[in-house]
Amino acid sequence: MAILSGLFKLKRATGSEAADASEPELPFESKDGSPDVDLEKSSSLDKEDDSYDHPTDKTELTPMEALHWNVDGDQSPFPEVAACVPNTDDPTMEVNTFRMWVLNTVFVILFAGVNQFFSLRYPSLSLSYVVAQLLVFPIGRAWERLPTWRVGYGRFGFRINPGPFNMKEHAVIVICVNLTSGTAYAMGSLVAMTSPEFWGRDLGAGFGVCYIMTTQFLGLGLAGLARRWIVYPAALIWPSTLASTVLFKTLHQPQENEPANGWTITRYRFYFYTLVGSFVWFFFPDYIMTCLSTFAFVTWIAPTNQKVNTIFGMNSGLGLLPISFDWTVISYAGAPLTTPFWVTANCFAAVAIFYLFISPILYYTGAWYSDYLPLISSATFDNTGAKYNISKVVNEDYSFNLEKYEAYSPMYISMAYSISYGLNFAAITGIIFHTYLYNGADIWAKFKNSRDGGEDIHKRLMNKYKDVPDWWYLILTACTLGLGIFTIRYWDTQLPIWGFIVVAWGLGVVMIIPEGILEGTTNQRVFLNIITELIAGYAWPGKPFANMMIKFYGYNSIKHGLDFAMDLKLGQYMKVPPRTLFTAQIYSSVLAAAVQVGVFRWMLGNIENLCATDNTARFTCAGTRVVYNASLIWGTIGPQRLFQMGQTYSQIMWFFLIGVRFFPFYKAFGTHQAIDEQPVLVVVFYFLYKRYPNSWLRYVNLPIFFNSAGNIPPANTTQYSLWFIVGFIFNYYIRKRAFDWWKRYNYLFSAGLDTGVAFATIIIFFGLSYNNITFDWWGNTVSDNTYDSKSVPWRTVAKGTHFGPGPGEF
Repeated sequence: MAILSGLFKLKRATGSEAADASEPELPFESKDGSPDVDLEKSSSLDKEDDSYDHPTDKTELTPMEALHWNVDGDQSPFPEVAACVPNTDDPTMEVNTFRMWVLNTVFVILFAGVNQFFSLRYPSLSLSYVVAQLLVFPIGRAWERLPTWRVGYGRFGFRINPGPFNMKEHAVIVICVNLTSGTAYAMGSLVAMTSPEFWGRDLGAGFGVCYIMTTQFLGLGLAGLARRWIVYPAALIWPSTLASTVLFKTLHQPQENEPANGWTITRYRFYFYTLVGSFVWFFFPDYIMTCLSTFAFVTWIAPTNQKVNTIFGMNSGLGLLPISFDWTVISYAGAPLTTPFWVTANCFAAVAIFYLFISPILYYTGAWYSDYLPLISSATFDNTGAKYNISKVVNEDYSFNLEKYEAYSPMYISMAYSISYGLNFAAITGIIFHTYLYNGADIWAKFKNSRDGGEDIHKRLMNKYKDVPDWWYLILTACTLGLGIFTIRYWDTQLPIWGFIVVAWGLGVVMIIPEGILEGTTNQRVFLNIITELIAGYAWPGKPFANMMIKFYGYNSIKHGLDFAMDLKLGQYMKVPPRTLFTAQIYSSVLAAAVQVGVFRWMLGNIENLCATDNTARFTCAGTRVVYNASLIWGTIGPQRLFQMGQTYSQIMWFFLIGVRFFPFYKAFGTHQAIDEQPVLVVVFYFLYKRYPNSWLRYVNLPIFFNSAGNIPPANTTQYSLWFIVGFIFNYYIRKRAFDWWKRYNYLFSAGLDTGVAFATIIIFFGLSYNNITFDWWGNTVSDNTYDSKSVPWRTVAKGTHFGPGPGEF
């Protein structure tokens, strides 16, 4: 709290102070000022104007409308951006400073190392970038008190204290921490390969660093080459960046005094009060009275009624009365305050149709034998309803044994998991069709001319800086592909070169623009982890290492690419010189990869029984265990024994046609009507939209609709319902009724809630959970004995019997 209170005392750098501190610092700079600034294009600064009058302010534009909107004015035509992003720039601000590089190095090492260390522990801790965004600010201001000594000479010289800590330095540090602080997605597979508790194949630290770096850099190269389509257009506002930009604006710029629907409190005070309130309150649902987190009071009244618990439960049930006082639950499915409401509505429509309406019908009529399993569960099961025992179908070397498999059981998944697979398949083909139909002409036009469609004020202000040429990204991509080929061939990974190039990298090439346009406009992305496992399972059956490699190379080329594109957009909003940002991002990514692999190698040699289920320090590697099981399921058993014709879930493959062929209805209602002749829905809705462009159809986005519930499980319908309700209140009702309040405070409110929860999580973890300090009373145990908490299915299997096909029948 001393740090937080100190934020009020540290002075803000004025424009004149920033101008006085314009001397170049590092070798990248020239004597004429910032090396990234084209002084001939630089113009005098105008006073920032937050006032604007636009006829569509209170109406959310769809991506199709936004992409063709006039962006030539001196303010962004999109109210979200205009409210959160400064529309002026000071090109004399120093960014490439000694202070920036030191703080960047320290925070990347700290956050990457801490997050990697605790990622293998349960419960785990993850330091969010919003923590860095707040902590860096007082440290940067305190640095202003250091001597202004100069070290070195000429272009290799720099000042210890370059002057006032400015918004651009702050932004670069936070962008780099955001890009690298989270545990690398591929670390799960590296731990699974290396740990004796799993595959136990230690290929050494060199493999680890090469593997992590290549999985990260594939996406960086793709996103950089695609930035004219997924970063530069004004319509791609990347909503999730706006909570950060408004916080930068709050910390570094003067505060408004004009009333906003009667509210005169400054952004700074509003953010601080929200942060403190969020911090204090989070102790209640997370520790003092955890039943407030999932307030399923109906299940407390009837704890052993299976139907009541399935309908109203918030663990394995549908949560028909969604009540929660926990911000982490409310925002788990998505950020309700930063996601456009029409997007939230598309998502909830899918949840309502497929999960709240269809799934209980199919479940209680026994489709796919799902009534023997929990309605919502991410686990896999055998034909007795028990968790699937992988060890019963593999040999000692973990190769698949068909005879053991036929003597044991097929694999079964919950109804929610089945639907999630089907919707994910539909979303993958849907996004390709959708992008071609809705955005194909714009993509081609941008290919011919990167400035087609106009440039908004923020892109025009960036034109004064020297851009990163495409050949830099081409070299980065070529080097990454070369290092990737070396990695998969020098070490035995089971993955052929063509698989790495054609499948993993090729998937990224095909999907980076559709995925980037989708997330840049809607705050949503299509999950590709399942499709990569499916492809690898068919291409290399019985090779779990190849399956893991394709999953993490293929999926991460998109995941990390989108993260990089989002940070490029944030850099554009903050007017950070592109070449400085590029250098900092590459440096931070290499540094974080080395740190995370180093931390894991240290843990492997110094923590006894690392990843064992009985580890005394609770370093059980729960997330890695999921990766390991997935490699056995998809790589060893193979998808053909789940989805091939004649298998239990073969009908799900029809979702790829986006005709949504509901074979389970045939079993449920005894009909074999040929409803699979439905046309592809994306094409149908596109032509309906073209015929009725001003109707509600313009808000229908089928990739979002199909993909929205792709996180169920482990998410549940309760979290999606709460996301929709809060999104409706803030981004529909308040936006229409108190638009000025919404412009000033909405995104800041989201940032304050996130930051307060992040700091409270750290205190609770280190002060209480890590020391096994519990609070045992009714408010924390009331839901423990409900059928919802225990995931009790509708039907049970008598001892010695089974459901579905028996041994030798599948």
